[in-house]
Amino acid sequence: MIEIDGNYFEGGGQIIRTAIALSVITKKSIHIFNIRKGRKNPGLRPQHLEAIAGVAKICRASVQGLKIQSLDITFCPEHAHGGSFTIDTHTAGSVTLVMQTLLPIATFGESPYHFVIKGGTAVPFSPSIIYFQEVFCHFLRLMNVVVSVYINKHGFYPSGGGEIAVSVMPAQLTSIDITDRGEMNKIEVFSVASNHLKDTKVAERMTKGFKEIIPDARFKTSYVRSRSPGCFVTAIAYCDNTCRLGASALGELRKKAEDVGRDAARHLKHVLESNAVIDSWMVDQIIPYMALATVKTSAPSRICIPTLTKHAETNSWVVEKFLPVEFEIKKNIMVCEKRM
Repeated sequence: MIEIDGNYFEGGGQIIRTAIALSVITKKSIHIFNIRKGRKNPGLRPQHLEAIAGVAKICRASVQGLKIQSLDITFCPEHAHGGSFTIDTHTAGSVTLVMQTLLPIATFGESPYHFVIKGGTAVPFSPSIIYFQEVFCHFLRLMNVVVSVYINKHGFYPSGGGEIAVSVMPAQLTSIDITDRGEMNKIEVFSVASNHLKDTKVAERMTKGFKEIIPDARFKTSYVRSRSPGCFVTAIAYCDNTCRLGASALGELRKKAEDVGRDAARHLKHVLESNAVIDSWMVDQIIPYMALATVKTSAPSRICIPTLTKHAETNSWVVEKFLPVEFEIKKNIMVCEKRM
């Protein structure tokens, strides 16, 4: 059984998501302790609990300690099987973070997986659903993962109520090797607000703020149905060599809509100045796939990153506990090689 300290380094939910996914793929039982011990609300939160419970159904796992605020769980998987599954966080828990647990498992499935995930589609401390669709899933497709994502309904904090549908086909995962993104071709900005905010033109005002920082972009504004008022901006830079970089900003109580747009633009501008192939938010998310591809093909995976975040360092530490790989940074090139 693999022992994992859930309070190691960054000490967040990423440890749980990656460990559970790799436990299923490698068929290795795990014991995670000190789960999110240093956080304001330590232990398992609803999105973690529902994701683990959903995975347990997929692979008929036995689980001990599965309850809200639990600091300690033991997870023993059996054989995973494809099919259709619904996971409801019953909160504004991030649907994209739930998918971070499910997608690696589905990628190595023997038959297709279809998921309906209910919760928040644009909530704090997680990728927005548009970033997930346009950036994260794009890089998975470059690694031969066939994934389709549909937004049935948006959900914001605190009521949630969003819903996405995701289909994943079995994949022959391939390594990724991109160290030069080439020239930037265009920037698309998605400015999304709930219908509650239509009269005050929040989506248009977020666009206005973005234009003050980066005027040369294509803008798509939309108003959507949701339980709670909410808004967000996700900006995506499309570059040569099939690269995409993204940045997002969320609306907050008493924060001007124009400032939400400005924040997203500043984040994207900072990412573009790094000359990296992926943005800082993508670094930790791609690590498990780089490792799995390297094990599968024996070919190294390489990608140019802007910086090695605490999330990324923590995730590589978890991955190396399950798989015979080593991560190394060589002049901003993150390299994953098979350990001999």
